[in-house]
Amino acid sequence: MALRPVVVTGLGVICAIGRDPAEFWQRLTSGQGGLTPVEDETFAVFEARHAGQVPDEWITGQLPDSDAGLDRTAQLALIAARQAVEQAGLTRDDLDPDRFGIILGKCQATPDAAGRYQPMHRTEDVVAGRLGMRGPRILVSTACAAGGNAVGLAKDKILTGEADVVLAGGVDPLLFGTYAGFAGLKALSTGPCRPYSHSDGLNLGEGAAFLLLEPLDRALARGATPLAEVAGYGLSADAYHATAPDPTGRGGASAMRRALADAGLTPDDVHYVSGHGTGTPANDSMEAKVMRVVFGERAGQVPTSSIKSFVGHTLGAAGAVEAVASVLALRHGTAPPTIGFGEDAVPGDLDFVPNVARRMPIDTVVSNNYAFGGNNVALVLTTPRGERDHDELPSREVVITGLGPVSGLGVGVAEVSEAVVAGRQALGRAPSLDGRTFAPRSLWRHMNNLSRMAIAASRLAWEDAELKLPRKDLDNVGLVFATGAGSAESTGGFDESIAADPNKPAVLSFSNVVLNATGGAVCQTLGLRGPTTTICNGGASASIALDCALEMIRAGKADVVLVVAADETVAAVPKDATVSPYDSGGSGPVPGSASVAFVVESAEHCAGRGGRPYARVLGTSHAGAGGEDGREPIARGLTRIPSARPDLVVGAGTGGPHDAEEAAAVLEAAPEAVLTTSAGHTGDCQAATGAMNIALAALAIRDGIAPALTGLASPHVGDLDSYVTKPNLPGPVGRALVLTAAPRSVRGAVLLGAP
Repeated sequence: MALRPVVVTGLGVICAIGRDPAEFWQRLTSGQGGLTPVEDETFAVFEARHAGQVPDEWITGQLPDSDAGLDRTAQLALIAARQAVEQAGLTRDDLDPDRFGIILGKCQATPDAAGRYQPMHRTEDVVAGRLGMRGPRILVSTACAAGGNAVGLAKDKILTGEADVVLAGGVDPLLFGTYAGFAGLKALSTGPCRPYSHSDGLNLGEGAAFLLLEPLDRALARGATPLAEVAGYGLSADAYHATAPDPTGRGGASAMRRALADAGLTPDDVHYVSGHGTGTPANDSMEAKVMRVVFGERAGQVPTSSIKSFVGHTLGAAGAVEAVASVLALRHGTAPPTIGFGEDAVPGDLDFVPNVARRMPIDTVVSNNYAFGGNNVALVLTTPRGERDHDELPSREVVITGLGPVSGLGVGVAEVSEAVVAGRQALGRAPSLDGRTFAPRSLWRHMNNLSRMAIAASRLAWEDAELKLPRKDLDNVGLVFATGAGSAESTGGFDESIAADPNKPAVLSFSNVVLNATGGAVCQTLGLRGPTTTICNGGASASIALDCALEMIRAGKADVVLVVAADETVAAVPKDATVSPYDSGGSGPVPGSASVAFVVESAEHCAGRGGRPYARVLGTSHAGAGGEDGREPIARGLTRIPSARPDLVVGAGTGGPHDAEEAAAVLEAAPEAVLTTSAGHTGDCQAATGAMNIALAALAIRDGIAPALTGLASPHVGDLDSYVTKPNLPGPVGRALVLTAAPRSVRGAVLLGAP
């Protein structure tokens, strides 16, 4: 099936060897590395001090005065984003802002100008606001695979017709805490790293890169020059270890094979591989096995190189920086070298383009990235091919077949349903998993609370769906993990250890600080090795994760996808705390902890195994905040849902200042529906609140129950008849609309129907 061709029309990059694509490419091909000793004296506590740093003047020299007050992460991202848009020749007159999207890869939670942690999605919100983007907006955080992952997801958004143009890339700065964590793992090289050459470790780096993607026909119609075609991509999970790659190379090989199959190509079509090449022995030996597994006897004839010996490991930006290098390699017919390459390379039968760039015919490049948490991504980029006949992405009916709610209300569907009927609240209360083990004890006892909640939810959803798949089929089951902030427990423990002694960080906590660690733990426990990603868009994360799952199924990359959301609070919540969503006299939100998983399947797969669905997924919609003021897009998001009116709306209200506007938009768009939310019972659990809303909407369709807003006395909008005030609904629910929200960022809507 030949789908609509998607091409790259603009590039942007800023990193240790270049402030723009031209300078970046010149230094790559001339062998001029950018790894230097860190000048900041706070790093003097570390023995290994080489890194890829961006000079401050490269940043200030490319920003207007209005951006001077932004944090370093946002500044790096804006520079690369504007470069890509400018090269593509796009102006605001060329674009419908509602169809201009951004997908950003990011590994680290970065501080604002005052040093406080910001929401993970804050950087993309800044870029979207400055560039006037109101289309799809996704923050993907699959650690060191995030930048490449973003490019693949951007292609999906174009193929589904949700966007005309998408900026896809990654960004991460050089942060002291992350540096201490890698030093604690003994993973840093004492000098410039030497990938594939018995290097003693990696160097960290910083930077940002973006690729601007659009359909080929649209690019040609507006007179743009296609630079490369995004022919395919593949994702996989190692399901092996939190920080170490699977030494067999199985996960990396699976990602490459999926990417080539997505592109309609074979290993024989590949001319050059842009390797991950960190310089650590574990990574380099694993990559050699991936090359042999995928290419067989031809492995030594396929040049592969790593540019991390130039720029360092830029974490969430790495896949995007390397994708930019891959596009330039195609454009110039030149493979960048692996500098610092020595005669002691192991294994010596592979071609790592040692030290000197190589002119050669290149029509197809595979760019690979591997990450903590066992996430793997492979991109296939080709020279642009001409316009050609293509098929639309097929429409496949998708159903929800299993639910796994884990919250203070209870563990599992039965307990949570009983709590909803009884009207119980569990504000700020963490789920009780005492005496219950949902993973092998050798793993369970080392897990943080977030991973335990997520694994419990996943097991329960899997069992509820009555899925009994043979082991070989688990290789094709997808997983999308959604979280707003990751593990507060591990982040707090790691930060405390760094403050006490940066040379003795809490290594176990560090491995769980990356936001995809919990998704990796779920894959490892359940043995899932299918396409895997992690979404971090605050309270909208769960509906975006469901969107990604639908795209996996529509594209034929999976028939079964497990969507898992989890967030926690470590804040103390008073026992007498109350919250009254949509009430004008409410006292504000209360934080909570929960994890919710649900199984989504193609309806065909479900019917084939005799499954019993809760609900059909009739439609999804997401809208980014408009303009730099972050205006709420509630009404605009609702208009994108199919026109069938819902009987029930499970809203995103948490008792906060945005409840009134949401209620007004809902009552206007769906006047015959009644409105409720889960946060009045569980507190605001960020991504898990959105997932709980989806689960409760599915239960309402099947069982006719919904959480009652028992504390609602004086609604912001309308009267009490417009809200759910008793858990047993008066009539059947044929359609339920679910809302999710990351205020001032993105709003989501999901429409469910009876199966």
